[in-house]
Amino acid sequence: MMQLIPFKDLIRRYHSGEGFILFDTETTGLNTFHDDIIEVAGVLWQKGKPPRSFQELMSVNINKITEGAWEIHKIPQESIEQARHPSEVLKDFIRFCGNRPLLAHNIRFDFDMLNSNLIRNNLQPYRNEQVACSLAYAKEQRMPGRLADLADFYQIQVKQNNLHRALYDVEILMEVMNKMMKEHEPAEMQYSLIL
Repeated sequence: MMQLIPFKDLIRRYHSGEGFILFDTETTGLNTFHDDIIEVAGVLWQKGKPPRSFQELMSVNINKITEGAWEIHKIPQESIEQARHPSEVLKDFIRFCGNRPLLAHNIRFDFDMLNSNLIRNNLQPYRNEQVACSLAYAKEQRMPGRLADLADFYQIQVKQNNLHRALYDVEILMEVMNKMMKEHEPAEMQYSLIL
């Protein structure tokens, strides 16, 4: 059962140096139990360390991609057809993640999509069920819900043509989370950072 990490705990974990995987998926549609992941990306996010990233397309049945999905991600058909098999990509992605907590914008969708794709490719579901959700945190703070609107709120420049590609969305998410966490650091943590 997925367990949402409270925002104040996320801040403390980040400042203690614990790593998180910020991740995103682009998919054939919105049904987490039926649709396939086309692209998966993640960034290992640890305080004081340069981010490490993972991004790869997967070879899926082109006919499963809904018209709405094509309009959103605009991933070229030939790129999908030339990609590796999903089971190989997913194995490498899970190896990249280790057993770290996952953080996504609307984690319920991406986490369920990841696990259903792992299971359908005869792989074990993701072991760490502690997750973080920037959408839930934004709602708690009465901030905009869409990632692009959050970026605008924090005056983060966004290239509209790059939105809805997994790695770019993760990079925007990382900038949003950096600003959100800095803005909501507890006073004692701000003091300790000055020392």
